[in-house]
Amino acid sequence: MTEPLNVPPNAPLNEQRLSPQDNPPNEQRDERTELLIGASGMARLRAARVLVAGLGGVGGACAESLVRAGVGVVYLLDHDNFGASNLNRQLLCTQAVIGQGKAEVAVARFLAIRDDVKTVPLPYFLQESMVDDLLNQYPMDAIADCIDSIGVKAVLLAQARARGIATMTALGAGNRLDVRAVRVGTLAEVQGCGLARVLRSRLRRLNCALDFPAVYSTELPQKPAPHVANDSGVRPRAVNGTISYMPNVFGHMVAGEIIRGLLANSPAGGG
Repeated sequence: MTEPLNVPPNAPLNEQRLSPQDNPPNEQRDERTELLIGASGMARLRAARVLVAGLGGVGGACAESLVRAGVGVVYLLDHDNFGASNLNRQLLCTQAVIGQGKAEVAVARFLAIRDDVKTVPLPYFLQESMVDDLLNQYPMDAIADCIDSIGVKAVLLAQARARGIATMTALGAGNRLDVRAVRVGTLAEVQGCGLARVLRSRLRRLNCALDFPAVYSTELPQKPAPHVANDSGVRPRAVNGTISYMPNVFGHMVAGEIIRGLLANSPAGGG
């Protein structure tokens, strides 16, 4: 096995450095992105403000994609703490952050990635009655809806629509394995997804149209595990099986659609 170039054979790992040609001194943070979208595209992203609602498997991947792309302000909404069961799929979860708040961990991680993006932690549980205040308090150009609570999900989408805020919603990623079945479409056209079915019902009660853009899967889900009781006072719910890649695929696609909408200077949906 050969030693790394320009490194003494017995040098400690933390003293090993890439040679100058491996890391050009004039390389810029966004140069690869700017090659793709141009200086005007970068300016649009830097001026954008996006809310990521939910920082689990889907939302964590979505938020990181937005930050790495250079979106100027990212609001990070999640009340939950990381647990060991998150390690199999949640990009922001490591053994070192078990028990810590997802919003706070996200802020620290993203600051380590780039310090020119403003991340705002919102470490509370969003209730339906709080949606109006949230949208009034924080100016935003787009919302990545990555939350599981269907009632809040419906109110958030409806309120965003009323304000002309672009939205992109993630539907069920659990109990599925086939990435080839993941699609981008409208909520109205989704079939075989229980979350979509109930969400449509809630939106109809709010007299809201169903043409919200969404990431979803055409794969029929496997059956969830039995309902699990808890001590929180929240009604027990079934537990979905998850695989390492599927929530992250959903999250990156949500971010991608939001970014494309921002670059087009038109809503990705909801306006």
